[in-house]
Amino acid sequence: MEVPSAKEKSAELAAATVEPEAATPAIVCDEPASAPLSDTLSRPLLEGPIRPAVFWLSLPILGEQVLNAAIAWNDTFLAGRISASATGAVGFASYVSWLMTMLFAMVSIGATAIVSRAIGAKSDREASHATNQAFVLALFVGAAGTVVISLIAPGFAHLLNLHGETAAIAVQYLRIDAIGYAGASMSFALAACLRGAGDTRTPLKILGAVNVMNFAFSWMLTFGIGSWPGIGVSGIAWGTTAARWAGALGFVYLLQRQGKAVRLAAAHMQPDRSMIWRMVRVGAPASLDGLLSFSGHFVFMSIVNRVPSEFPTEVIYAAHIVGIRIESLSYLPANAYMHAASTMVGQNLGAGQPDRARLATHECVRQTLVLMLASAAVLYFGAAWMYRFLSSDPDVVRCGVPALQALAFFQFVLGPLIVFIGALRGAGDTRVPILITFAGMAFLRIPGALFGGFVLKWGLLGAWLGMFADLTVRSVLMWLRFRSGRWQRIRV
Repeated sequence: MEVPSAKEKSAELAAATVEPEAATPAIVCDEPASAPLSDTLSRPLLEGPIRPAVFWLSLPILGEQVLNAAIAWNDTFLAGRISASATGAVGFASYVSWLMTMLFAMVSIGATAIVSRAIGAKSDREASHATNQAFVLALFVGAAGTVVISLIAPGFAHLLNLHGETAAIAVQYLRIDAIGYAGASMSFALAACLRGAGDTRTPLKILGAVNVMNFAFSWMLTFGIGSWPGIGVSGIAWGTTAARWAGALGFVYLLQRQGKAVRLAAAHMQPDRSMIWRMVRVGAPASLDGLLSFSGHFVFMSIVNRVPSEFPTEVIYAAHIVGIRIESLSYLPANAYMHAASTMVGQNLGAGQPDRARLATHECVRQTLVLMLASAAVLYFGAAWMYRFLSSDPDVVRCGVPALQALAFFQFVLGPLIVFIGALRGAGDTRVPILITFAGMAFLRIPGALFGGFVLKWGLLGAWLGMFADLTVRSVLMWLRFRSGRWQRIRV
């Protein structure tokens, strides 16, 4: 990647996009105004010491992230007890689910920015209206995703160079998994609205209950119970799908009956073009950013499946999937602080306190780095144990451990990258990161993977060299964007 070129492009886009846009008039519910229920939730975020506010806001989100990772680990663990093909199928579906998450982000990121600004400005009615519109839009996006992915599942498998049993299992698994997309989309959107309002505990409670169901259903459906033998790898997908819908129903029930700063009401779910456009205007660039990232990862995975190695393709692919699953645990703290930074920045900009938004982001980065140090140590020293836990294939373990240990050293650039992305999204600054992501993927990750995998012939570790370079440069560029301060002048 030519870093100066990326900087020039970022600067050009910044100049073109950071000027304030005409604010869309807020559309609020027709109910009489109530007391500002958001005060209790938002006061610690807008006043007083920043460090404890950031910590206590992030802690429930971290719990939520851990629960999500536990389910992903559970799925990989169950598949690893069946076969390498089953592990590949679960990994394949997880990558496509990640693609769908990028589309869901169009709703959730836009909703977070609008709700947090409204709460900061003490406009609970606008926050609730945005929540209802986010719910409607999320349902539509999720349902559309189910139809499209079900139709093109075989094409995805072909693009990833999957053949035979692995391809057949992967396509069947993905089509079952896709049935839960609408439930997942609604859950993401409503959880984002709650976080934007400063309520990070309700999503944790719902996901806690849902994940217990996911564990139980997946185990029983996969391996059976009593004299019933189970249905194998498809049981993992059905368990996940059932849990997604249970989570969506849980969010709907609580926000109708017990909503605090934001509430759901059928009377306010008629599509409002103005509010939906505000969400799309902020969320679509972030969604495109995610789609670019996914596309880069998809090409990257295709390279991984083709690198010359002493191991067969299915072993390299399984080792990559297990490694990414393990590594995903290491940046859970960064993901938690990313959401916290989005909320802190959005609410404080809504309250007219840009300096506090900046200081809160820096505090999020500091706390993230402390936790990422611990994560890196676990990755390096526990790599072999974690691989053996998730896969019973000794070749998968032998292939993946050295690459994972090398990855441990890059947690210190990954953490700040994730937090700065969250802060910019909370401000509604979702356009410039698109160029940064594209540059990193196109000029570093993919060429680096080709060089390390095919020229140096270092196998999986060589392919991951491009990922290391991409993360480092993108982290620096995202920090420079935040440092410019232009995000403080963007309207949502």
